[in-house]
Amino acid sequence: MRKVLCMYGLLGIILIVSCSKQNAEAILNKAYQKCQSIDSGHYEMTHYMKYMSGKDTSSSVYSCYFKKLQDDSLYSSAFHYKKSYDGGYLGDIMYTGEDFVRYSIEDSSGVIMSKTLWAEDIDAYSHNYTFYTPLIDRESHPMPYDSAFVDDKNIFSLIGEEIINNINCYHIRMNTIPKNDSTDSMKTLRKECNYWISKQDYLPIQYSIAFDLVMNNDTMYQFERNVLSNYELNTINDKNQLKLESIPKYINLKDYTPYKSPELLPKDTIAPNWSLRSLEDEIINLSDFKGQLLLIDFFYKSCYPCMLALPALQRLHEKYSEKGLKVIGIDPYDTKEKDEIDTFLAKRGVTYTVLLGGKDVAKDYHVSGYPTIYLIDRQGKILFTQVGYGDGTEVKIEEIIKNNISN
Repeated sequence: MRKVLCMYGLLGIILIVSCSKQNAEAILNKAYQKCQSIDSGHYEMTHYMKYMSGKDTSSSVYSCYFKKLQDDSLYSSAFHYKKSYDGGYLGDIMYTGEDFVRYSIEDSSGVIMSKTLWAEDIDAYSHNYTFYTPLIDRESHPMPYDSAFVDDKNIFSLIGEEIINNINCYHIRMNTIPKNDSTDSMKTLRKECNYWISKQDYLPIQYSIAFDLVMNNDTMYQFERNVLSNYELNTINDKNQLKLESIPKYINLKDYTPYKSPELLPKDTIAPNWSLRSLEDEIINLSDFKGQLLLIDFFYKSCYPCMLALPALQRLHEKYSEKGLKVIGIDPYDTKEKDEIDTFLAKRGVTYTVLLGGKDVAKDYHVSGYPTIYLIDRQGKILFTQVGYGDGTEVKIEEIIKNNISN
């Protein structure tokens, strides 16, 4: 009798899990169709973001008008949004389908970019802008649909019902089993998406995306949550909001001119002197390394290519430090207290000297991208420079070190 009861109990659990999965997929499918039916509108949202290398979560507020574009090569929608952070206005961003504009009503200035002239540049900046993508994205990202439901890496579950901004919602979770390559420097341990879908009309009122990642023995967590507070859909009361005419007359719009990165300091020139504080609160000067081969790495902790470079720099430090090489990291942005840079470096096994507060030094060395690497010879002259880090960088630098270490 007990075996029979256990069997019925097990079948009941299987049926509950199966029904939860089916109900979750059905609700998400309706939510996706709802998003696809939206052509235009206005919304206000709060965006919460915690980056993988930071410990704090920031929040920003966006007020956005939009209208979907059928075949635009740059954006899924024309849009005009205002961004606020910590209660303060940060600026307006607009894309009409023909022109891209950034401006501020506080300093009365702005920049306009013609799509005809600057399509590649507009596209290059697109990752800097934040939207409630289920509404304005052509594919309603990150709402799952069709192939997502038959992919066995995705696990769906109906968590329950919750109230978000006074709206009764279904709470659905999608866990994705990560697929990592053995050669990946950063591996995903977990990816989880949560959706809060209105019970009344199946509109996603809130969604979140979270990752657990591991790199160089350091487990990191990244999180994003977006919440709708007010919205009007498939109508725009003020259609001028998506036209250049909506920009206040007092805004001084200038034509876009591409940013030109400064050239790194030329080879054979004397490296500019500097004096910076170490993690151990010692004052370190460039002149302290006279007679040594010096490798300087300009980096900061939330820079992914910088993270890739750290193990290679540590290997060079361990291999050549007793032969006359000194490796120095200069971080212009992070602090020991707020950003816990010492903990970040310790988890990655970095034992060479790291200096903080190097913004002015980075300017003196014409740093415009990270990481930037300088190799300085025993006489204080620049021997080698490079922006970025990739395959072959370590081999190239080591070859130069070997050719100069005993000179």
